[in-house]
Amino acid sequence: MEDEELDEATRREFLDTMAGQVRRLTKLADDLLDLSRLDAGRLQVETQPVALGELASAAVEEFAGVALASEHPLEYAADGRASARGDPQRVMQIVRILLDNALAHTPPGTPVEVAVRRADGRAEISVADGGPGIKDEDRSELFERFYRGESTKASGSGLGLAIARELAELMGGRIELESKPGRTVFSLVLPAGELAREPEFVGV
Repeated sequence: MEDEELDEATRREFLDTMAGQVRRLTKLADDLLDLSRLDAGRLQVETQPVALGELASAAVEEFAGVALASEHPLEYAADGRASARGDPQRVMQIVRILLDNALAHTPPGTPVEVAVRRADGRAEISVADGGPGIKDEDRSELFERFYRGESTKASGSGLGLAIARELAELMGGRIELESKPGRTVFSLVLPAGELAREPEFVGV
């Protein structure tokens, strides 16, 4: 970078590489901090009614650029009535983890869909992809800390899904996984909740 004879294209390539490394190191530091708080029992969640559709829509918008750059068609399907009990910040953190995994560990051109639904006293946000699926031998350890399957990129820390599972459990929920060749679905399942209604105005 300090070489005065470095051409602009090469300098820009170095800058992009450095920026990517800084983002990965920052994420790793945040993940390790969350793990230390979880282990110490100091990571608190604030349970309240959460509009899952709004969070899912915000996550899809946030990852739209990444999906475009990696050539992943990104779709969104929501049940506008779906609400859950949980911590909005932590729900969003889990959705980011699931979306990041789907985009990072499937081939370009693989469709990814975020969906929200509510039924039978539960509400969920799911992230589905049309990738090759997860091998049976990987499933038993997929949520273990630092586990990285053969399909995982070298830049991954193996912490995301472990953190997602522990956060879901703190909120009284869980992460469910369904996978077969051509379709893998990770779902954050939470107890259903009711959003506060706006008071109705009654004229006199």
